[in-house]
Amino acid sequence: MTKKRAHHGHGWTPSDLKKLKSLVARGTARAEISKVLGRTVSAVYQRIVTEHLSPRRRRSKRRGR
Repeated sequence: MTKKRAHHGHGWTPSDLKKLKSLVARGTARAEISKVLGRTVSAVYQRIVTEHLSPRRRRSKRRGR
């Protein structure tokens, strides 16, 4: 049986978001962030995307060359 995380079903607090932003800015891996925050890697990834913390990849305008 899988173990539930400490924050299972709970929203993100301002403190959680502050820690997340700090860890992302340092370049910490998502797996490590999930351990620190007690959340799943998937939850961390989703919040990073929602908060626009990850730089977006841009496609080259010259496609097909």
